[in-house]
Amino acid sequence: MSPFWPVEEEEDVDLIDNLAERAMRSGRRVGLVVGYVAGGEEWVRGYGRCGTGAHDRPDRGTIFEIGSVTKVFTGLLLADLAEYGIVGLDDPLARYLPASAAVPTSGGREITLADLASHTSGLRRDPKGMLGRWLGDRHNPYAALSAEDVYEGLARTRLRRRPGERVRYSNLGAGLLGQALARAAGQPYEQLVRERIGLPLEMHETFVTPSTEQAARLAVGHTRRGRPVGRFELPALAGAGALRSTAPDMLRFLAANLDPASTPLAAQLVRIQRPRHRLCRGMDVGLGWLIVRPRGPARAMLWHNGGTNGFRSFVCVVRDGGVAVVVLSNTARSVDRLGLRVVRALATGAG
Repeated sequence: MSPFWPVEEEEDVDLIDNLAERAMRSGRRVGLVVGYVAGGEEWVRGYGRCGTGAHDRPDRGTIFEIGSVTKVFTGLLLADLAEYGIVGLDDPLARYLPASAAVPTSGGREITLADLASHTSGLRRDPKGMLGRWLGDRHNPYAALSAEDVYEGLARTRLRRRPGERVRYSNLGAGLLGQALARAAGQPYEQLVRERIGLPLEMHETFVTPSTEQAARLAVGHTRRGRPVGRFELPALAGAGALRSTAPDMLRFLAANLDPASTPLAAQLVRIQRPRHRLCRGMDVGLGWLIVRPRGPARAMLWHNGGTNGFRSFVCVVRDGGVAVVVLSNTARSVDRLGLRVVRALATGAG
C-alpha cells in the first residue's frame, strides 16, 4: 500500500476519466464505477459494461459486491452496540457464541470483540477446512459453510499468538464478530446493518440479500480472465465480506466518516477511526479501518479494499482534505492503484 501524497499540478475530472479509461484498457476489466466527494461536491461515473454480454454501462444504480469493505461496517456495528451498552469492546467473544462453541485462548487471554475488529485475535485468516472447499468450488467456497462448520473448526484451532498482541488479518475473526453482534442484538447481521447504519446514514442500497428490483441492477462478476461468475455467498461469515452496495451509498458512508459530527453516529464513527494497533511502519488499524499515517506533508487517510471471486472495491477517506473516493469493479482485478491515483488527482483541489 502506497501512502497518500499531494500532487503539484492541477488535476480534474478529465484526468480522472483518463485514469479510469486507462485502467479499463490495461486491466482487461469488464466494468467499473468511480465516485468521489471533494469540496462538498459529489461525482460518480461508470465505465465499461455491467456484464460481458451486456451493452449497458454501470452507473449510480449499479450494485456491486464490496467484499472486505464490509469489515468497516462490522466495526461500526461494534462501536454502535458498544455506544448503547449492548456489548463492550473488551467483552470476550465466547460470551456471545453458543456454549458449545469452544473459543481458543492463549497466555490466559481471551479473544475480545475489539480484537476481532482490529485483527489482533490471533485467529487464522480463514476457517479450518477451507482448502478443501476451495478445491471443490473455487468460485463460491463459502456458500455451503455453516456456523456449525465454523465452530467445529474453531474448536481445533490453536492461537499462534496471545490475543491483542499483533495484527494478523482474519476473515474468520471478522465473520465471528458479525455472528457475535447479531446474537447480542437478537437480529440477523443484515438487519443490524440496515437499521443501525443504513437508516441513520440514509443508505438504502447496502445489503446482503437483494430484493427482486435490486437483483435486476446487480452487476455480473467476472474472473481475472473475464469469465462470468455467480453471486458470492458468505452465509456463516457475513461480517467479513457479504455486503453489496452502490457507489452513491458508499459515498454517503464515506462522507459520514469525513464529518462524523454531522451524523447521528458521530461518537461511533470517531471511535472506529481511532488507531488501536500498529500494522507496519506508517500504518495502523482501527475498528475496521486501516489508517495510513505518512511522514512529511502527506495527509493521513482511512482506507480499505475488498474482493470476491468476481469483484474488487476500494474506499478511502482523507479527513484533513475533505476528500473521499470509491472505486467498484465487476472484475477480479485490483483497483487499489486506480483509487490512489484518483485520490492524488483530487489532492490539490482539496487544498
